[in-house]
Amino acid sequence: MPHFVVPPNSGPYKVTSARAGNPLVCNAYTGRRKVLIPCKTTAQAVELCRQLNEGKSGEIFT
Repeated sequence: MPHFVVPPNSGPYKVTSARAGNPLVCNAYTGRRKVLIPCKTTAQAVELCRQLNEGKSGEIFT
């Protein structure tokens, strides 16, 4: 199971589409604070985006 480390104060997140067409949760930062989390379904991406925008940080398991 992949895990992603989300830094605190990494800003607002949005759901976008990757090159392959799968949904992707990302933020607008570059460098260390850049977060890209690929998801299997759009529903999963929307739910993860909602949780991250509410303030959840730390390790995320998808």
